[in-house]
Amino acid sequence: MTKIGRYFKVKLSKLRRFVLLGIIILFLLQFFGVKALVGGLTGSVAVWFVKLIDVFAYFESLIASKDFTMTAFWAVLPAIALYLIFGRAFCGWVCPMDFLYEIVNRIKDKRQGSGVGSQKKTIADKISPKIGYVVAMLLIVISALISIPFFTNYISHLTNFFRTLTGGVFLALDLPVEPVVVVYSLSVITALLVLEYIYPRLWCRALCPVGKTYGLFNKVSLLKLKFVEGECGECNLCEQMCYMNVKIARNIDRPGLRDTNCIYCGRCVEGCETKGKLIKLSLKRVKEL
Repeated sequence: MTKIGRYFKVKLSKLRRFVLLGIIILFLLQFFGVKALVGGLTGSVAVWFVKLIDVFAYFESLIASKDFTMTAFWAVLPAIALYLIFGRAFCGWVCPMDFLYEIVNRIKDKRQGSGVGSQKKTIADKISPKIGYVVAMLLIVISALISIPFFTNYISHLTNFFRTLTGGVFLALDLPVEPVVVVYSLSVITALLVLEYIYPRLWCRALCPVGKTYGLFNKVSLLKLKFVEGECGECNLCEQMCYMNVKIARNIDRPGLRDTNCIYCGRCVEGCETKGKLIKLSLKRVKEL
């Protein structure tokens, strides 16, 4: 738990869900006249006037349009600032797919009668996470060739999630909506959930270009995993709890760890037998790997 988490006796896992729920509520409020968050998490206007655009979406759009604009440039700067502070925490605290994937994994565990402690190696563990950078570059090339931000417009989980959510709201309010668009976006999200069921976290660990872009910020962000000097019981629960396959236990004797796949979800903190005394999420400068 964080200091705040210990004070209010709220686990990081629950706190993460409150943050995500709050963002979705802010998004839904725009349909009722409250413009606190307009748009989705790929591009939006937040707090009524701050324009935001996802970093990968920005570069993909820039390459596709071959047109630099100050409007888009100023919109990507706040996003970069956030990632310089929090690194890839977006994936663990804000991305709605993380929540949906956890539901899928709980269903799978119940059906198979397995839990965190009995996880088996899958193809997702064997595929190098570096392939995500190849995927990202390929998508950039495709966008340049067709002059359309291909991933952002058609494949992005963020785009399709919020299109589906918007479509559902429009249908509920009996507003005009294009059924084909809603069905397509819902199909993309469903396909990603099926992929998660078969190959857990393959999308997050190795394929998602958005996550791979965020991961690069982990190398310089203020937020990182910090290891406090203490007796490690070598239970390996930290790594068993980590579905991003970050090698925590083998680096526990270091001051800290930066891994491009770490989403700072805090599962390792909660899983550790010391309950946050040995492993912490820290914004303080320490020497890291």
